[in-house]
Amino acid sequence: MQISPPIVSDKRRDAVRTQARILNAAQEVFSTRGYGEARVRDITELAEVNPALVSRYFGSKLRLYEMALRAALDVRRLVGVEKHEFGTGIVRSFVDPGPDSLNPLPMMMFAAADEEARAVALRLLQEVIAEPLARWFGGQDGAERAARVLALTAGFFYYRLIYPLPPFLGELAPATRRWLEAALQVIADAPPQEAVHI
Repeated sequence: MQISPPIVSDKRRDAVRTQARILNAAQEVFSTRGYGEARVRDITELAEVNPALVSRYFGSKLRLYEMALRAALDVRRLVGVEKHEFGTGIVRSFVDPGPDSLNPLPMMMFAAADEEARAVALRLLQEVIAEPLARWFGGQDGAERAARVLALTAGFFYYRLIYPLPPFLGELAPATRRWLEAALQVIADAPPQEAVHI
């Protein structure tokens, strides 16, 4: 005799799927418009769920933004390669992403006009990306090198995604791609600076 799983587990499975749909829709909406312009109704319509579920599962629009951004940030895209392949790895990861890959930079850039959302984005960027990247670089200057990587990639993608410059659109020219890879690789190849003991 086969026993059916309890109804509660079906409800939990549905809740997990619903939360995932809301998060995916939130990532899409927050990646295409400012945090202040993104309405919960826009997100729930895209997710095809009742707007009350955002409050139930996430508490607030700001918390939903935080969870959506946290899910999009993945330091493995930066440190999941050997150091000698750092530049090419980052460019490949962000310029030639897979179908399920989401670039979190638009979510962060579009949130910059809202003080609370900007604070959330900065905290998550520090916790989830900058600090692990600094540890991966090692040395006394790990945090500085991580900041250089973030500045270079954010600047490039700002002019690729937010204010698109024609040379940065679509498939990159080989010379532009090599330039970006080399600029990132220089940061990775620099020997770590150690503290000077006097």
